[in-house]
Amino acid sequence: MKGYLHTQVWFILCGNLLAQEILPVGLWSQPQALNPALVGLVDGKGRLRLTHMFRPATGFTNFTSTWVGVEVPFQLRELPAGLGGLFLSDVAGGWRITKGLFSLAYEAPLGSRVRYDHLRGGVYAGFVNRLIEPTDLYFEDQFDGVSFSRPTAENFSRTTLWHADFGIGLLYYRTQKVPGNVELAPFIGFSAARLNRPSIGFLVQDTDRLSLLWSGHGGARLFTRTPLQLVGTLIYARSNQSSWLGSSFLMEFVIYEGGYWHTRPLGSIHAGAALRARDQYALMAGFTLQKGLSVGLAYSLLTRRTTTPTAFGGIQLMMQYQLGYTYQERGITYPFPIF
Repeated sequence: MKGYLHTQVWFILCGNLLAQEILPVGLWSQPQALNPALVGLVDGKGRLRLTHMFRPATGFTNFTSTWVGVEVPFQLRELPAGLGGLFLSDVAGGWRITKGLFSLAYEAPLGSRVRYDHLRGGVYAGFVNRLIEPTDLYFEDQFDGVSFSRPTAENFSRTTLWHADFGIGLLYYRTQKVPGNVELAPFIGFSAARLNRPSIGFLVQDTDRLSLLWSGHGGARLFTRTPLQLVGTLIYARSNQSSWLGSSFLMEFVIYEGGYWHTRPLGSIHAGAALRARDQYALMAGFTLQKGLSVGLAYSLLTRRTTTPTAFGGIQLMMQYQLGYTYQERGITYPFPIF
């Protein structure tokens, strides 16, 4: 009976670890989690991002996830580049995942004739720690052939593991030509994570290895002759035999200085929705002040319920602070959504 329970626990642990790929609902609130090539695409001298998400795991256990990202743009041989760091902490009952990544992105030279088209590559390297808290796990009393063990006699010989994580990414995007004109600025990217395919066994060494995680994302921003801008995105990810599909749509209304359109922006208001196929959808809203402080909130509802008693899918708070923004009449305007 004891050996059978050990085997069952092992399969449960593997299933959860292989399936748990942690991503925020507002995916663009942490672009480093999507693609390392997105690092450093900042209007100013640097950017700090904070994302905190609360979501139910079961009827009595909740996930709490926190992302902290830092980005700094710089010039490398007269071409745009960027450095970034991302920290993740995810806790649910007896599970804890901690991740730290360092990213580098570099833009390829395409020539002055295509100065509004950009091709960018990126790489990242980091660590992941997976931890089981035995005191937070509950097991039924076990029968040892004579009597029931009270308390349970489960004993984990290995409750924490560390492994490296490496990934690459590629990104194409287009910037706005003339403010005030109707323009459609597209972007499309590709990334591959967990290139080293680390082992994640807890009860025994060198067991199952994580599969590669492939993802593609794309979308476009529609600039209009009014203060209204529209952004749509689509994301597809696949790992082993599992696939994931998501999309988002965001409206941004820009407030300009003196009420004159397409001059110096004083702030903006955002509203939209995000969808994860066969999982959940979220309503999002937020604001930005003078290209500096941005705050957003997402409220999620589950489209299917297997472990939770209600349709509530969680709340996500998104914040960013951008340093050193300087207004330029013909400055670069990126097409990506803010969250």
